[in-house]
Amino acid sequence: MKPGARAGNLTVLSENELDRIYQASLDLLMDPGVLSESDLFLEIFEKGGAKVNREARSIHVPRDMVEWAIDQVPKSFILYGRNDPAMDLQIELGRVYYGMGGTSEPMFWDYEARRPRQPTKQDMINNTRIGHALENIDFVQTLCMSGDMPTSTVFFHDFDAILRNTTKPTVINILERPFTQKLLAMVAAASGGESVMREKPSALGIVTPVTPLKIAVMNEGLVDAVHAGIPILYSPGPLMGATGPATVAGTVALTNAEVLFGVVLTQLVQPGAKVVLKPDTDVFDMRTTQVTYGSPEQDLGKIAMVQLAKRYGIPIYGLGGGVEAKLPDAEAAAEATQTLLLVSLAGMTMCQANGTLCFGQYGSPEMAMICDEIIRHIKRILQGFEVTEETLAINVIRQVGPGGSFLGHPHTARHFRKELFFPVLFKRQTIDEWLSAGAKSIDQVAHEKVLEILAQAKPVELPPGADEALERALQEAIRET
Repeated sequence: MKPGARAGNLTVLSENELDRIYQASLDLLMDPGVLSESDLFLEIFEKGGAKVNREARSIHVPRDMVEWAIDQVPKSFILYGRNDPAMDLQIELGRVYYGMGGTSEPMFWDYEARRPRQPTKQDMINNTRIGHALENIDFVQTLCMSGDMPTSTVFFHDFDAILRNTTKPTVINILERPFTQKLLAMVAAASGGESVMREKPSALGIVTPVTPLKIAVMNEGLVDAVHAGIPILYSPGPLMGATGPATVAGTVALTNAEVLFGVVLTQLVQPGAKVVLKPDTDVFDMRTTQVTYGSPEQDLGKIAMVQLAKRYGIPIYGLGGGVEAKLPDAEAAAEATQTLLLVSLAGMTMCQANGTLCFGQYGSPEMAMICDEIIRHIKRILQGFEVTEETLAINVIRQVGPGGSFLGHPHTARHFRKELFFPVLFKRQTIDEWLSAGAKSIDQVAHEKVLEILAQAKPVELPPGADEALERALQEAIRET
């Protein structure tokens, strides 16, 4: 099992401010409540004891129901590597894990052409293999999409590529019930059967409601995912200034209300259902009309949501290394480092979007490689350092004395490998060494590493019979779609 990096305790809100935001969220859940386009969800909440107005199609959730649901949610669970215990993740507050990619990006950064292009399923396969190989990537999502496949079947091909090429946990899309059932059948096939999928879930299911304060028929697959044992990522995403207030506090209060609604919904479907909060405090850029990926306000919102998650004791997932830069360059590295460091120091349980570029419109394996190195640096910071008699080294300092050297002292030999960080991709070279190695930029170095991995990569081993079962599930999904 991967232990995860040690989470930090960075905060931006006082306890009183957290109280005010929590109360504001509870107020919103009662008035105006949440609009439901789905009869199924109206029925679930009505049976659960919420106030439901069938004519207005509104659901009004009281405080005691919210707090009951928070108490039901498991505060720790294992997200399994698919038939690979070395890739298991202990999902709980206090640990930090890092993921490559996000939802299926419509384009792909072509390093050789130096421009984005329409991706193919082979790109999906290659990207997945890169994510599987990277040491500091703990879970793998899509870094592009199978753009050469029919639009109605793209998601199925995307996850066929993921399930065949990594054993690391992943995140699947939860949409309408028929779609979700087909995707769950594919995950079950790759896992070795439905019972294995239920007992050892290797995928989170992302549910994206319509913000502000609305849930749709397209979200009904949540019910099937919960019953299949899939932990739920409930992912509201108000855009500050567009579908949310133009203030960080207002957007956090709205996002928190919506994510708590998702917690209640999952627990009404099945008490004890696994949930990871996924509150996106996104920002609408008034000049470009883009959703920002590297704005300070977004980071402030995420840190605030981590503080709220700690109050509930529920793990939280959010944007980590996503950037607005258009290619894997200095801008991209700066934006990724800022967000990754801040959310890691705050204690975000799962940090995603590493390797994505241009507001999540496309991905780059070279950028994923660079993010892997950034994460390596951040993990060393999160590790901290010990203060003991041995590490204070007072007697050693006295032995060496004024003007002496510690280089040959046994204390140095005992400790330098543990205490000193040694980069892998960002090599420490003299100018002469760098020039003699070709004077390469970091994206060139990353590209060479990508090619090295792909030259040796191959599909992962599936359980006996899973290869054929997965192919049957894929073809059935394609036929029925």
